[in-house]
Amino acid sequence: MPKTFAAPSRRYRSLVLLGTAVSALLAQPAFAQTGDSADDAARGDIVVTAQKREQRLVDVPASVSVISGQTLAESHAKDLIDASSLTPGVVVSPQAFGGRTMQTFTIRGIGFDDFRPNGSPSAAVNIDGVYQGSSALVGGQMFDVDRIEILKGPQGTLYGRNTTAGAVNIISRQPTDAWHGNIRADYGEYDSRRIEGGIGGPLSSTLSFRVAGIYDHTDGYVTNLGSGAAATVTPAAGIPPVGDPGRDDEAGRSTFYGGRGILKYDSGSGTVLTLNAHGFREKGAMQQLERLAPLGGYSANAPFTVDSNVVPSLSKKSYGGSLTLNQDVSDDIALIAVGGYENAEQDYTSNGEFLPTRRGDTYYSDQLHQWSAEVRLQNRAPAPVEWVLGATAFTNKVGIASLLDLSDAVRSKLSTDYTQKSRSFGIFGDGTVHITPKLKLGAGLRYSNDHSSFDGATIDLNPYGMSIGAVAFPNVPVSFDRDFDDSDISGRANLSYEPAAGSTIYASISRGYKAGGFDGSTILSVPESDPFKSETVWTYEVGAKFLPRSSPVQLEASAFYNDFSDLQASATRIAGGLPTSIRTNVGKARTYGAEVSVVARPISGLEMQVGVQWLNSKITGVVSDNAAERERRIGNELPFAPKLTLTGAVRYKIPLANGASLTPSVNGRFIDDYYSELDNYRAIPGYFRGDAQVELALSNGLTIAGWVRNFTDVRYLATLYATNTTFAGFRGAPRTFGGSVGFRF
Repeated sequence: MPKTFAAPSRRYRSLVLLGTAVSALLAQPAFAQTGDSADDAARGDIVVTAQKREQRLVDVPASVSVISGQTLAESHAKDLIDASSLTPGVVVSPQAFGGRTMQTFTIRGIGFDDFRPNGSPSAAVNIDGVYQGSSALVGGQMFDVDRIEILKGPQGTLYGRNTTAGAVNIISRQPTDAWHGNIRADYGEYDSRRIEGGIGGPLSSTLSFRVAGIYDHTDGYVTNLGSGAAATVTPAAGIPPVGDPGRDDEAGRSTFYGGRGILKYDSGSGTVLTLNAHGFREKGAMQQLERLAPLGGYSANAPFTVDSNVVPSLSKKSYGGSLTLNQDVSDDIALIAVGGYENAEQDYTSNGEFLPTRRGDTYYSDQLHQWSAEVRLQNRAPAPVEWVLGATAFTNKVGIASLLDLSDAVRSKLSTDYTQKSRSFGIFGDGTVHITPKLKLGAGLRYSNDHSSFDGATIDLNPYGMSIGAVAFPNVPVSFDRDFDDSDISGRANLSYEPAAGSTIYASISRGYKAGGFDGSTILSVPESDPFKSETVWTYEVGAKFLPRSSPVQLEASAFYNDFSDLQASATRIAGGLPTSIRTNVGKARTYGAEVSVVARPISGLEMQVGVQWLNSKITGVVSDNAAERERRIGNELPFAPKLTLTGAVRYKIPLANGASLTPSVNGRFIDDYYSELDNYRAIPGYFRGDAQVELALSNGLTIAGWVRNFTDVRYLATLYATNTTFAGFRGAPRTFGGSVGFRF
């Protein structure tokens, strides 16, 4: 392993832990309600909608992290990967394909690691109440955000299918009865330019609106050296040699822009309608995985360089909308209905084998359409019995087409064309009984029914008339038409007690369910199109929250145990001499751990936060016909499950003359070694990364800031692709400096 990726020494880790404790660097920034003023929120209760109704965070008997819009802005979090660094126990990873808007969540060691758009994330991501059924959709609306709520642990009752890891609610800034606007422009190294803003207010006594938009461009920090000497290589006469795109010092350039419009009608007599329309566009290059060890006769790449015979490119667009109805049925009962539609199209090119040759260059073209609806009746809190009854429906269609260039491997190219159609519906009920003013008992059940169909074909195009694909892939051409059906009952029960105002202790048991389905990678034989089974988990959790109003110290702590059956994960196999990844059922697994976060405000203007999660994960049963594979995986750690994560921040608002203020802030995260695959071939070395900013705010709403990201300039891996022969990965960005100017009213 290259020296620059050596795991941190014990002394280094101790220094990180000590530094984190001393400077009180952040855990869960669960203190801002609106995202506009953390100071205002700190003086009152934190309000969330984690249980489908507005509640104080302290009243929710579960572990919930809340990240405010202001915290996202101060930490310069431009995507969900950045946001995940602000809370312990959450790992959001970039995928090898799909650009900045395709990201996958792992919470408490359980997640989703498939880059294909037909897969369902293990954490249900909801944006303004609309479920995002594909990882291709989850990152496209990370702008003008009011807050992010991360519910840790299975949420099978209120959120339903695909919540074995948890649920994530992204809530954008909403229209208000007063005019409000904000804009912020950032400029940094690598010609990074970002402009984000929004404006809204009343149009009449019953109508209000908000529009928001973003433009984000960077030239990137990766150099593509081209194919070099490989440009002369050809496996046989009659096959053209490998192409050479030449050197490109801005190989990671990309441009992203998006917009959102929200129109809200409030009759003033119990009817509220909210119309949301949004879209985004992403284009440019994708970051190429570097060879971190010799492969195929080629040495490892130098840091931040690749040698590719193709230009990894991406073109992606998405649009969608939703309509939400809040209707008073009576003084105590409300009807809520949410309907949504999402569309996405993406085309991308990748050097899939990490070599400057044609042994896996892939050209993808995907299309996705989804429709969703939820209707629920619920009473208004507070009440002796709080209840909700509801039903959900979801359907989507995903088209996956690809061209796999294997000219230098089998003297041919493979073409695939697959279609997956899915539909799901569920009914649920959930309630909480106030046994005494301080003691509450909660319970809920949900029935889910899922159906998916998967059909398509893989063919050998044989463009040169000399293919030897029949030797490497004896089952090609292959066609298939498969179906998957399943149903499940999930639920929860919890008991909570309020020993004093602003504090809660709780215990819960819950069951989560993640629907089975199909792998979306290249199908080379009919058995590879077999569906994988649904994943289930039983979770046991105890916790305590101490969140009194205006307290100088706030504390949250929890301990949990997860028992998984038919765990889904990606596993590596060799096809035609090439490693490929396929989604399958691993078997059984268990995780357990504990989490603590503290927020302290010892003096006016100073806020310090620290959080830690310790996690132990283990594969306890392996489903495989291969004895060596079973032996290799049993007892291994789960992917993206670091034993230790620490997060922290310190923020100090210094009053100046004439209503101005100066606010320096620092935030960072230490993450321990962890694996990215089931076989635990090689670990992603642990690292600490920190960001800092100083902002001058004037009384007229103008702000001026300077910032540095990754101020220790640590070289770290954002993700890793590892087999027994291959070692390649994405590096995170080096240290970058920049500045910003903003204005709000």
